[in-house]
Amino acid sequence: MMINTFTFSKGLIIFLVYYLTIISTVTSNTETEDENVIIEKIITIFGPSLEDLLAEDDDMEFNYKLKDDNEEILTKQQIGHIMDSIQLGVKYEMEKRTQQVPDSFPDDFQDISTKIFNNWRDINNNKIQNFSYSTYAPSTFHYLRHLFGIDANDYVNSFCKSPLRELSNPGASSSIFYLTPNDRFIMKTVQQTEYICLLGLLHRYTTYLNDNQESLLPKFSGFYNFQCKSTDIKLVSMNNLLPSDIKIHQKFDLKGSTLGRIASVNERKKKSPTYKDLDFNYEFHRKGIFLKPDTRLALLKTIENDCEILKEFNIMDYSILIGVHYIDSSLQADENTSTTEALRKAATDRWESLMDDSVEDKSIQAETWTLSDKNHASLSGSIPSKSVYGEKLLLFVGIIDILQTFRIIKKLEYRLKTFKLKVTPGATETAESISVQPPVFYASRFLKYMTDTVFRPMLSDQELEKLSKQPVPMKLSSKRGCAPSSSMYIPDCFK
Repeated sequence: MMINTFTFSKGLIIFLVYYLTIISTVTSNTETEDENVIIEKIITIFGPSLEDLLAEDDDMEFNYKLKDDNEEILTKQQIGHIMDSIQLGVKYEMEKRTQQVPDSFPDDFQDISTKIFNNWRDINNNKIQNFSYSTYAPSTFHYLRHLFGIDANDYVNSFCKSPLRELSNPGASSSIFYLTPNDRFIMKTVQQTEYICLLGLLHRYTTYLNDNQESLLPKFSGFYNFQCKSTDIKLVSMNNLLPSDIKIHQKFDLKGSTLGRIASVNERKKKSPTYKDLDFNYEFHRKGIFLKPDTRLALLKTIENDCEILKEFNIMDYSILIGVHYIDSSLQADENTSTTEALRKAATDRWESLMDDSVEDKSIQAETWTLSDKNHASLSGSIPSKSVYGEKLLLFVGIIDILQTFRIIKKLEYRLKTFKLKVTPGATETAESISVQPPVFYASRFLKYMTDTVFRPMLSDQELEKLSKQPVPMKLSSKRGCAPSSSMYIPDCFK
């Protein structure tokens, strides 16, 4: 009986790397180096299928091969049922939270409040299946909502007044995203490892956010569990970073890595694609985004503080999400609404006011209102900046995906990708270009990328014009051997 060499060699490599990753935690550096040599020889021996193996450098590779045990593929009917159940569960739980918020956060991090829903109907009076809905650490999240300025009635109305909308997920995970009709909150399904991570860091997360309210970390406002028959889904709610009434012309998910960090062809076909590091560096903002010195320092200091706490949490693989609005371009997705011009004026006034006034050490996300934008909450927290071509920008910035610890599965991913690079003929990238890294290095690389490449100090109009005419060198791709120019369609270089 013939055995497929590619399948066998790939499976053997994954098994060996997994095994050696485990034992490397109890061995010396010398022994680990010996193990690395063994793995390299194993990969080399099964050379006939090496090209195919090396071609798979997408981060999604590990999500398909090494899923969490409790991860479940849901049907559209199940997703709709979950959506209805979320509304009932949130409404019921919030109606219980009528007590006054304590001065300091409560110690209920292990508490679970559960309600069994039998013979209930959704907001449209349709009967739905029986289910249970649990709330983790209810008093803690009651405290956090108060800390984030979330009114209890607004929270209930946001989730429960009208049907939720399902959002597309640009990432490699299979998480489902629900958006409230008023765009204020997102409910996201989390995997088992993320659930364990959030419960483990909840105490320190609450303490940190209490002391650092200017943080760019996600503002988690509720943590829930939906169970119906064999379906068991964990969900976390958080503030929505990107408004919908003001047009987001570009959206970037940046990590500071380069290997495989480019929006796929399918992603680019979406109405609102999410671009990645190489798209930012060589297509859209080849010289970075320019901020006033005091604004930039405040933003980078906030990022540095957040990276420090994430490093302490043993967390890596997070991103910074940047929504870019061009002041002089159309503001609304629906240009026929009567609010378009008012919002356009409000955005312009905000940009001009904040570019003239120093923010000094104020929170970079502070609700700094101008006379014109006080009625447009979507502008709150936006950061004024310029492109290298002198275009006026408003930025919406936040750190996302902070529930990935450097556990065994991530160590495996890091090690296997490192070896794939090592044996790739003509490779120019190094292990440092891989997205997944140990938390200390990841935080350092992330901050350096934000400082040196993304958020640049403001220049005069003359200096910007001169800089915009300078070419941006790009090293060759390790597998494709082409360097995109400013006129090339970048994905063509990475096929």
